[in-house]
Amino acid sequence: MLKIIAAIGFVALGVAACGGGGDGNSAAPTTKTMKLSLYGQPLVKSATSAHAQAIPIVSAASSATATNTDATATVSALQAALIARGVTADVTAQVMDGTTLHQIVMGENNGLPPTPDQFKTDPSGYLIVNFQLDDMVTPWSDPAQVAAVQQFVQDLTVFSQRASVSGKLVYAVVPIQTCDGSGGAAYALQSAIIQASQKTLIGQIGAIPFNVAFGPDGKPLASPDLVHLGADCRTPDAYLLDMRTNAIADYIAALYKESAGTAAAASGASATGT
Repeated sequence: MLKIIAAIGFVALGVAACGGGGDGNSAAPTTKTMKLSLYGQPLVKSATSAHAQAIPIVSAASSATATNTDATATVSALQAALIARGVTADVTAQVMDGTTLHQIVMGENNGLPPTPDQFKTDPSGYLIVNFQLDDMVTPWSDPAQVAAVQQFVQDLTVFSQRASVSGKLVYAVVPIQTCDGSGGAAYALQSAIIQASQKTLIGQIGAIPFNVAFGPDGKPLASPDLVHLGADCRTPDAYLLDMRTNAIADYIAALYKESAGTAAAASGASATGT
């Protein structure tokens, strides 16, 4: 069975209006807390993350499911990145492997997608997921890998459609490029995400300005940047993982500020009676 790893789930944006008093002619202050839940494979490594000990992990430490030290480091890294961007977030960490995700997809209506009348057109939350194929080494030319990609497309499509039914918009984390080129598993994964996005509404998040150049023979050209992919040229180091975490935080912070501005405008309109 294809094992798909769901790495990070951004479950909901929580908005709490605070405040009070006044003559009714001023907008009530709005305090907004973003609630994030992390699932499956962490975004960073505890041994290498520059942010692993940056701040206390209150939410992760209190979660019974946050048993993975890399997941704890991911909570710390993402919280630190969001705090640096002025975002208050309540982050919890849970572990869920790809088999569980596939079982969830198949456990409802035999894996079939929801019907068109069930969809909501106005998302009330966001779901951010980072997926991997069970085998991220075998080339895409292998028949087993082709089948795995096809299953991935189906699972991601149905998963995203069900999220839409619950009022959540899905963003998939962009895979980090490896030295395997267009025939490699990372490219197959990226292609599968694009295929799924053509079937349902899926955005992409976490893209970083890191590229591997290839020669006419299809082999990677020598570059100082290749050191960031490790000895196997497939394992991103802390530099690339932190770069991706910051890219995700940039996007989340933009969502946070946009929704906060919308909430403040609505509060002002209500207070002034317009």
